[in-house]
Order: sequence, then structure tokens, then C-alpha cells
Amino acid sequence: MMNVQASLPLSRQLLVLSGHRKRISSHRVPALIAGIAAVSALFAGASAQAEEAAAAVATPERPRIALVLGGGGAKGLAHVGVLEVMDQLQVPVDCIAGTSMGALVGGAYATGMSAETLSEEALGIDWQKTVGSKGGRKYVPIERKLQARTFNNPAEFGFEDGRLSGVSGLISTQDIEGTIRNLVSDARLQRDFDTLPIPFRAVATDMVSGDMVVMGSGDLSVAMRASMALPGVFSPVVEGNKVLSDGGMVRNLPVDIGRELCADVVIAVWLSTPQPGPDDLKSAAAILSRSTDVMIDANEKAQIATLTEQDIGISVPMGDIGTADFQRAADAVELGRQAALAASTALQRYSIPRSEYLAWRESVSTEQMRTVRLAGVKVVGLERVNPEYVQAQLQYLTDGAEVTLEQIEEDTGRIYALGDFSKVAYTFNGPPEARVIEIRPEEKSYGPNFFTLTAGLAGQTNGELLAILGVDHNMTWLNERGGRWHNVLQVGRQTIIASDFYQPFDTEQRFFIQPVVRYERNLQDIYQDGNRESRYYVGELFGRVDLGANIGTYAQLRGGVQSGWIDTRLDIGQSLLPDLDKERDSNIGISGVFDTRDNAGLPLSGSYLNVRATDSGSWLSGEQEYTVAEGVLAQAIPFRGNSLNLFAAGGKELAGELPVTRDFLLGGIRSFPGLWLQELRGTSYWVAGGNYRQKIADIVSLFNQSFYAGLRAQAGRIGGSRTGDTEGTLYGLSGGVSGRSPLGAFNLSLGYVTNDSWALQFAIGAPIPEGTLLDEIN
Repeated sequence: MMNVQASLPLSRQLLVLSGHRKRISSHRVPALIAGIAAVSALFAGASAQAEEAAAAVATPERPRIALVLGGGGAKGLAHVGVLEVMDQLQVPVDCIAGTSMGALVGGAYATGMSAETLSEEALGIDWQKTVGSKGGRKYVPIERKLQARTFNNPAEFGFEDGRLSGVSGLISTQDIEGTIRNLVSDARLQRDFDTLPIPFRAVATDMVSGDMVVMGSGDLSVAMRASMALPGVFSPVVEGNKVLSDGGMVRNLPVDIGRELCADVVIAVWLSTPQPGPDDLKSAAAILSRSTDVMIDANEKAQIATLTEQDIGISVPMGDIGTADFQRAADAVELGRQAALAASTALQRYSIPRSEYLAWRESVSTEQMRTVRLAGVKVVGLERVNPEYVQAQLQYLTDGAEVTLEQIEEDTGRIYALGDFSKVAYTFNGPPEARVIEIRPEEKSYGPNFFTLTAGLAGQTNGELLAILGVDHNMTWLNERGGRWHNVLQVGRQTIIASDFYQPFDTEQRFFIQPVVRYERNLQDIYQDGNRESRYYVGELFGRVDLGANIGTYAQLRGGVQSGWIDTRLDIGQSLLPDLDKERDSNIGISGVFDTRDNAGLPLSGSYLNVRATDSGSWLSGEQEYTVAEGVLAQAIPFRGNSLNLFAAGGKELAGELPVTRDFLLGGIRSFPGLWLQELRGTSYWVAGGNYRQKIADIVSLFNQSFYAGLRAQAGRIGGSRTGDTEGTLYGLSGGVSGRSPLGAFNLSLGYVTNDSWALQFAIGAPIPEGTLLDEIN
């Protein structure tokens, strides 16, 4: 094999030879002596034939090259571009050490994946799904969707060992781990990273001791994930007594690790970002973020300082690409290419002839496993959750099935969406021709009691500022069928104290019974001709028992019997509603829900249908006689990141006399912008319209959190008015800004209605109820 140093002057060749003395073992001493003799012959003016023979003996092997890749989140995708250029220049790699995203790219390359394939994989990843969990709602069981429709904050907490506890990372790692598993494929089965096509090391930080941890064995995908577990953002990887997080805190550019692993020469790649100016560091958040950067920069610079003249350092200027800008993957890859091309002269020192490079590439290339035939499927490691229920979620993973890695991840994603687990991993056992997959869901350590906070705020220019604050509690898996005790406490504009017990009849949880006890009290303003005249407390206390059926993850049917008391009480103003003093209301009801929306707070795609009917009578000592029905249909149609939302809703008193506690209320930013909240009330209504949302800016695009400018047009009518308002059909036009934010869906709207009503209104977080099923679609 021709050495890249062979073209150097003879004196330099001798230096190189001496620099490689550590690699010349005892059994090669005769060759070394012969080399010295040959060099002497050259100086003595030996024949050209002797010179050629001597040079052949004296030429050392090519230097062993360690590729060292630094961390940097999304910026680390620039490493892919560097690898593409190294491939073009025919620079081989003998070992790899990486941190964080450098570990992700380096680990994938170490499995034998070519630079071209790695680039295709990196650019083909849907990062909004991988990091932002986009699309995961479709797997969520319908009962969980319905329970969470009023939540604005998905974060939950519980108690572990008597202490308040919660998720250890703000971002779910389920899809991230799935992406890594797909990248490394069956290389996960190589427990010793020295046996990979290219030996590899990943660097992490032990948060217990604060020490650097160099991972060279185990599950490759777990090592890669541990190296990129940014504290507080991604949950750490726990192995024994070690709690492993992002290696950037101790060694963002592990030059020393690469040198120890194999290197005569190190090719190190790191990501450079412009330093902030003094004006950029005026907020506490900016200073806190910068402090982390300073810590990482310090250990990175210390490693860069160890590079020698023989080594190559490639700094990739990242411009304005940030750690979380995964949507700019293509830009990051291109910046890596440009930086490597700028260093091409240095890289060419270690280029080898085409035939030798192809031979090297062939020696390290492996065929990735894309499908596997399963001899068996096991769900292991569960204590609370019924394994049969988990296994019932699987659509592709069955005994004897041949499945793709993507199908495996889809099925494990269904399990994760059940809401009981912090992650769902899997391993293979058995020979290649008889693989058994073991699915390992990790139950949330702070269960089985889970708490979720709810908060909502709304306001309008007539001086109303409305708020709700509450907490939801779930005690899960009280029996093997999945019995769940659910409690709600909420105060504010709408006060709720409620408790229910959801008990499935079968392991698959297709059929269930659900007894409910609920107290609710609402503050409702009463308007006449657009003027607020009074305010009432409207309340009810009831018990109900429902029987229901879950149809896949998209639909639910239920019916039940309810009995309780309803009342109204004047708070301020003149008396405009009938007084009800704990009158008995007993009824039977049926309802059906179909929900394929991508998000309940601000849907950009999907359908929603909700219908219900109630019949109340004198049976069970009821004092009310009425029959009422209501329904809503909505369709969100995506278009190039924008969305058109069409909707129609209506309700009607079909028989008897509807009590005021069951009135339909129209008005507010969700039901009819331009009308004051609950301005119109009656015994029937209809509304239809459309809303177009145009994206104008990103908040955090990775999590599909953006600002939208919207224009909404609608028509509607209230019937059987309680206050004498007979406006006929009203038409409304409104415009404003809406979006998804870390605090939940928000909406700011200026609306006009043809009764000469104008209103500036806003809402953020959990919805303040407005009085119809329209509350659930905006």
C-alpha cells in the first residue's frame, strides 16, 4: 500500500518513520534493519533498482486516522457534509470518537454507512416528528384525547419515593431513539464497539460524579442517545449508578479519546458560532444560555490546543444556525461541505489511491438490516400495566411476521402513545433466522398517580378578564383491565369538582363503564341589546353512569343515565332569568365523537365530529321535561404550512321546555368573534363558517409552534332568545393572530358583526367555556 508520505523528501520520510516507531512491533525489527541498510545504500549512490527496493522496504504504512466530531445539536449535521468531502478526496478513517450530534453522525458512519447514504438519511428525517413528536396524536387512545381536550399544558407530575417528581426532560425522546435505532440497524447487536466496521467511542457526562464517561460497549443506539441527552431538555440515560447526559459538558470535542483509540493522525471537526455582543446579553435567559456555551467552549478549546501539525482541524462557521434548527438540516450539511472543501489541501495529505480507497470502503461497508422475520414477540419488564393490553396495540409485530424497522418503530410508538411509559425500547434475541423481539416499555417512575395543571385566560374590550386554574388527577391501572380513577378541581370563571371511574370490560379496552359525580358552577353574564344587564351563577350537581365503546383511536360512542340538581342564582343586576332552586333533573343521553385532528388546541389538519342528544323526564323524580340535540362538524385542510378550517354547528330544543342551565350561548372569540362572551342565549342556534390561517412567523418551528394571521367569516342565528333579542341571521367577519405556544393555543381577534357590534378579544391556554360545542374546535 503506497503511503501518503512517499512523495515527501527522504529526510521527511525518515522523520515520519521515526514518528511511527511506536507502531513497529518486535517481529518487524528485521524489516527496520533492512530499511536502514537500504537508506544507506541510497546515500552511497546505489543503483536505481536498489533505490526502488530500499524505498519499498522503508515506506511505512499509512498513518491511522481518527475522526473526532464535536457536539452542537442541529449544527452537528454539518459533520455529514465533511464526510461527503472526505469521501470525494478518498480519505479513509480508522476510528471515530464523537460527542452529542457528533456521536450520532459518527456512530452511524462507524456502522459502515457511506457518506452518501448518511446524507440521504439525515436529510430524509422528519425532524418535527423526531424531536417535536409531530403526528403522534393519531396513536393516542380516544379516551385520552377526550380527557386532554381542555389541557393547555401536557407536562405532568407525580410522586416518587414520597417526593414530587416529573419528567426528567422537556422533550420526549421516544422518536429520537427510534430514529437512532433505525440508523444503526443491527449494529446494535455488536456489543463491543471495537468490532464495528470502524471502531467507535461516544462521550457522555455522568451527572452523579461529574466525570466523563467514554462508552465503547453495550447498545450502540443507547450510547449515541446518552451522548446527546442535553440536561433538562432530553431525559438522561440511567445505567447502574450512572446518570448519563450530554458529553459536551466535559468533552465537546474528544480529541484525546480519538488519539487513544487508534490515531497517528486526528481529523477534528467542530462547529463555530459568532460570539454574542454585549447588547445580546442583557436578559437573565441570555446570560444563563451563554454560561453553558462558555463552559462547553472552554473544554473544546483545550482539546483544539492539543492538535499537532500532523493533525487537521476543521472549524465549520455555522452563521445563524442554532442548536435547535433541525429544519435547516440541508443548510448545515452544506456548510460542512464548504468548510471541508476549504481544508481540502490539508485533507489531501491523507488521501490514498482510488483502488485502495475502494478496497477500504468495501472492507468497512456492511449491508444494513432493513427487515427481520420474527420467531416471537415478547413484552417484558412491566409491573403495573397489563402486558396483554400492550401487546394488543401491535399491528405489525406478530409471530412469524416479516417486518421493517419502520414498522417496528410505528408499533412501539403506539405503545408509547398509551401514556403510561417514559419510553419504549426493544431488543432482538436469538439467531438471525429466528429473531425474537423483546419490547421493553419503561413505566413512568412517578406513577401511578399523575397530575396535570390547567390554566386559561381570556379578555375583551368591554372590561371582562376571565381566568380558570385547575388540576387533573389520574390514578391508573387499579386493576388488570386498566381501571382509572380521575378527579378534577378547577376554580375561576368555571368552577368544577368532579370524580369518575373509568373501567374497561375487556383487555383491549374497547368497551367500558364510567360512573361520574360532578359539581359545576359557571358565572354567566346576561345581555340585552349588547349591554350587560346582570350576572348569574348557574350550577348543577349530578351523578351519571355511562356505558361506552372505543372504536380504534379515533372514535367513541357512549350512552348513560344521569340524575341531579340544577340551580340559578342572581349575582348582580336585574332579574332576567327564571330562578331555579335545586330543581331535580334526570335524563338519559347518547353521544358520539370522531377526532382525527393533529392538535386539539389549534388544528391544522384532520376532522372533528361531535353529536349528542339528551332526553329528560319525570322518571327518577325528575322535575324537568325536555329533549335537546346538538352537533358540530369541523374540517382542517392543510396547504403549504397554512390551513383552511371549515365548520358548522347547531343545537335545538326538540320537545318540552329547556331549563336555562341547558341554554345555548353564542358569542366570544371561539364561537362568534365580534359578539361579547355569551352575549346571545336561547333554546336553539346554528353557525357555519370558515377560517383561513396563513403562517407569518415561527416561535419554535421544531415543535410546530408558529404565529398565523387569520381571516374568519361566518353566519349564525340564535332561536328562542331568553332576553328578547331577535336579530335574525347575523354575519360576522374577523381577523387576527393565532398560534401554538409553550403556554398553549392563543388567539387575538378583532371582529365585526352585522348588528353593528365590534369586539377586540384574546384567549390563551385552556378554553374558557362559551356555551356550545364550538368551544372544542377553536
